[in-house]
Formats: sequence, structure tokens, C-alpha cells
Amino acid sequence: MNRERYDINEIKELQKSINLMDPVDLAEIFEILSPYEIAIRIKLLNKDLLADTFALLSRSKKVDIIKTLSRESIMELIKELDEDELVDTLQELPANMVGKLMNHFIEEGRRPIINELLGYPDESVGSIMSVNFMSAKISRSIKEILDKVVNSDLDANKLEQIWITDNSLKLKGFVYLADLLRNIEQNIESILHPINKTVSAYDDQEIVAKLAFRYDLSEIPVVDSENRLIGTVPAEWAIDVMVDEYNEDISNIHGITDIEDDSYMEVSNLKIAKNRITWLIICLITATMTGFIIKRYESTLATSVVLAAYIPMLMDSGGNAGSQASTTVIRALYIGEVDYHTILKVMLKELKIGFYVGIALVFINILRIFFMDSVSTQVMLTVSITLLITVMISKVIGGMLPLIADKFKIDPTVMAGPIITTIVDTVALLIYFEVASKLINL
Repeated sequence: MNRERYDINEIKELQKSINLMDPVDLAEIFEILSPYEIAIRIKLLNKDLLADTFALLSRSKKVDIIKTLSRESIMELIKELDEDELVDTLQELPANMVGKLMNHFIEEGRRPIINELLGYPDESVGSIMSVNFMSAKISRSIKEILDKVVNSDLDANKLEQIWITDNSLKLKGFVYLADLLRNIEQNIESILHPINKTVSAYDDQEIVAKLAFRYDLSEIPVVDSENRLIGTVPAEWAIDVMVDEYNEDISNIHGITDIEDDSYMEVSNLKIAKNRITWLIICLITATMTGFIIKRYESTLATSVVLAAYIPMLMDSGGNAGSQASTTVIRALYIGEVDYHTILKVMLKELKIGFYVGIALVFINILRIFFMDSVSTQVMLTVSITLLITVMISKVIGGMLPLIADKFKIDPTVMAGPIITTIVDTVALLIYFEVASKLINL
């Protein structure tokens, strides 16, 4: 419903319906509504739901809403936002608006926490963690902890898991609220769950996603250098990180840089072109290597022109084989199954895989040449041997480069696309012409 006027019954019906909606669905609706329509809904939404919806909006829509709200409404909205949501919002807003909010709308008691969270590097655990959690000392009785839960103003979903520390605030483990209710007469140690893994606020946010996936954690504790709890990252946020990292990895694989969160249709054509062109230029320059190789073996091609017909097939087969290997290794790297120390094992494994795959491709290719092409046995052998060697080497290169990249703190997915293709193309041509020179006696 997108209108400029409502009667009282429609207002009541609208209020009832939107307060039953999920923040995700509300945020999608807000993105397409007029300022007037949004203002109506802001008045009708309950405070918690409004804050959750606002946190999911795009940068431009947040700016528009803040510009239209009254001073009192802005203060109320800022108050309802959790620290992590507020930090995310501040990082998206223009500098002048951030200064205004920090100086006039954010409570003085919250500013140190906000400033600390803003100080963490982009894409670090600290930049996404929540500082709103329930903790209790292990010396407390279960009844005392339950009293603390009852008197807490945290949302219910933040009270399902209570973190337990020693008297020095060092993390010992956690307990579930349900276990507390079922074991009021017991001591806290009897229901304490040990900590599987912790992360530092300065770790890359991708680590959180890996731990949540590997250990099925509902929350990942963030600790300082002395193992004192300073924040948590819920599993649903780890899923968001997974999606962000996946999108980034896909972009890297296809040579696209600096992907924005804005809608594809809203980003200018020039900006998208700029983001895509970097790797295309690099590939264009590096691809000149294949030109040099072809030029070097120009006499070979002139003597046996039919060799040129198989160049695209050999290069494509090598590129695809290398990309398959790199994708598999990157996935194994992501879940912690392999690392740089296992590089020799990975290379040997991919070499064997390449041999099996290469033999199958050679068999199919020989049948294709036999029935469809009229070429000499020497040419058929040249293409077949080159295909086998190219696939084997491509598999090794595809499995090796991501591990080398990870060793030097480079995103492994950068190696999974244009770079592997360029290297493999060059290798395939060198092998092809060298084998041709030996077998066809050119």
C-alpha cells in the first residue's frame, strides 16, 4: 500500500500488519517507499522492530531517514540500536553526519564503546562483534545468575547462552539458560560447557565463519590477549560473513574488484566498468606471452598448419583443469583441511588426478580425431601427449597457487581465475610446440 492519505481504520490495520512482519521484509519494503510512506511506518512500528529494520537498510536509505527524522526520533532510534548495529551505521554515513550523531545524539556513556569498535580494522572480528552479552563469575550460584538474567535488559536471544568467567574475568566456558532452570540446586561447574575455540578482535572476520561451520557454534567468543571476554559473534552473523566472503571470492575468481553493497541496478555503469577492467587489462598484457610463443614457433605452424586448429582446445582444457583444482583446494583450505605445509601432498595428489583425467580426455580426443579429422598419426600423438601433460601440470598449478597465496597472506581466490588461466595458457603452448618439434621433426 503506497498512498498519501489514510483513514483511522487503515492506520490501525497497517500498524497491526507491519508489526507482525520480519525486519528483513520490512527493510525491502522501505527501500521502495516514498519518504512520506516511510515516515508513517516509523511512527507505527514498535521501537525494537524499527531499530532492527533500520540496521538492514542500504546506506542511501539510512541517510534519507536520518535527514527526515526529528531530533527526538533520531535519539530514540539511536538508543534502540545495539552497539554493533550503530557502528555499522556510522561506518556507512557521511563524515559530517557521523560527527553530528556522535556529538549530539549518542549517549556519553556509549561513546567509549562505539569509539573502540570503530577503531578495529575493516573486516576484522572486532568490527562485527557484539558487546551485548550476559556473563557471570563461576563463584556465583545458579540462583544468583538467574536473578541477573531476570533483571537484565538484554534481548531474549542474547540470554540463551551465559558466559562464565573466573574472578579475574578470564573465560572458563558457558551455560545454557535452560540448563540453569533445570539445575537450580546444582553448582555451576556441573553444567558448564568448555570453550572449543576463541578468536581475537583483530583476527580476520572470515575466521569466525570457518569456526562456526567447523564446530557448529551458536556463538563465537571474542577474547583479549589475557583470555578475557570482550564480545561475541552470533552464528547468524557468521552466516552473513560467509555470504560476504563468498561474494568476494566469486568476484576475485572472475577478476572483479571492489564490489559494492549497493544494488546492481543502482550502481553507475562507469563504476561497474572500472571494477571489472583491472584484471582484464592485466590478462590482456600477460596474454601477450602466448603471442610471443606463437610467433617464436611460426615456422612450425607454417609447416603444419593443422596444429593451429587444436590450440583453443588445449588451452581451454588446461584452464578448466587448473580452475577445478584451485576451487577444490580453496574449499579444503577454507575448512582447514590443507595449508601451506601440505603443499607437496596436494601437488602429488593433483598430479595423480591430472593423470587419470588426462588419460580419459586423451581417449575421447583420439576417438574424436579418428572419426572427425583427417590428420597424420604424428599430429594425433602430438595433440594427445600435449593434452595429457597440460592437464597434469594444470592440476598441479591449480592446487599449488592457492596454498602459496595463503602463505603470503593473499586471498587464494585471486589465484583461482585470471592468473591460473594465463599461466596455463602459456605452459600449454610451450608444451605443444616442443612436443610437435620432436614428434613431427619440424
